Amino acid sequence: MRQVFFAISLLLATGAQAQVTKPIPRSKATPDHALGLSPGSVFDVPAPPKFKDEDSAPGEKPVLKRINSEFPPMIPHGVGDMLPITRASNLCVDCHVTTAPRKAGEPTPVPASHYVDLRRAPGVKGDKLAGTRYVCTACHVPQTDAKPLVRSLDRP
Repeated sequence: MRQVFFAISLLLATGAQAQVTKPIPRSKATPDHALGLSPGSVFDVPAPPKFKDEDSAPGEKPVLKRINSEFPPMIPHGVGDMLPITRASNLCVDCHVTTAPRKAGEPTPVPASHYVDLRRAPGVKGDKLAGTRYVCTACHVPQTDAKPLVRSLDRP
């Protein structure tokens, strides 16, 4: 209560005047189509643009450069025949789990971070892929020919 009284006293002492706002006339109100990032009305439900899933074979196309080093790399080949990833079947692991250093044209090896169980043993590298890293498509997504919905500052 003292703080409110002090604030009001300070305003009155400095001669501050309250600004009275007038309602915006209806003729100058912002129309629906001018709100938001979409060129249409905010009430429209536009259909997403069509795109084609990647259907190339592994090793056929290069991996796109990452926008940010913190993002997981995209999958540069089709995965339609490799899904779903289950406990009994993970075709990603069949190619990408290797201890040999990567050579040009070979699959990118699974990084050491994927062998660390961050819940049960953080900081301890295990011999097997951590269970939370087993479903690759939870983080890695296939490339597509989809056009970006918004312009990226990192890509032309």
